[in-house]
Amino acid sequence: MKLTYVGHSCFKVELGGLVMYMDPFFNNDAAGRPRLIPAAMAPGEVRECDFLFVSHEHADHCDVPAIQEIVERTHAQVVAPKPVLAKLGLSDRRTVDVKEGDSFEIKGLNVEVVKAVHPQSAYPVGFKLSKGGQSIYFAGDTYEYRDMKDISADIALLPIGGSYTMDTFAASTACNEMNVKYAVPMHYNTNDRIMQDVDEFRRDVKKAKVIVMEPGDEFEF
Repeated sequence: MKLTYVGHSCFKVELGGLVMYMDPFFNNDAAGRPRLIPAAMAPGEVRECDFLFVSHEHADHCDVPAIQEIVERTHAQVVAPKPVLAKLGLSDRRTVDVKEGDSFEIKGLNVEVVKAVHPQSAYPVGFKLSKGGQSIYFAGDTYEYRDMKDISADIALLPIGGSYTMDTFAASTACNEMNVKYAVPMHYNTNDRIMQDVDEFRRDVKKAKVIVMEPGDEFEF
């Protein structure tokens, strides 16, 4: 498995011969909030993509023009809940409509659609992806909730920004209850509402190894 951090909550995930992007966001602005840390790449640089996983419909997770451009060029499929797909207006053959609790296999990739608690969204979800004995949990935007203790994965990608998501304390608490080997913080310091000290998260996580990534960084497991 190889991760490339694009920025904010967007990652390129290479797993078992598949290329995926999580919560694509390349724009320099989201709902009128300037981006303080730019994305590591532009959508035009995405030349290969099998799947785009989108956790919910907010602009800093669902960059509509970028997703449409990537799908047109790569013929990727978008895996997302209905409110996301309604924004995108793509052909049904390019989309997979999901809801919390779904579990299925596509191109040899095992997909579990996980609960997310983010009341500001019409229908938020997270994803657990598994292939070839490796797994990754992508939380999307979520507050901490009790059933997170049942999540098990090699790598967890967790929001720590604290504005409509977990902050560093809640994210570290959740991480310590999960069964994960590595924890990667995301969704912080991209704009003035989600400024956090990532060292607090690193200090408070006790059970997993914390990998702090800057846009453009890569991590192989």
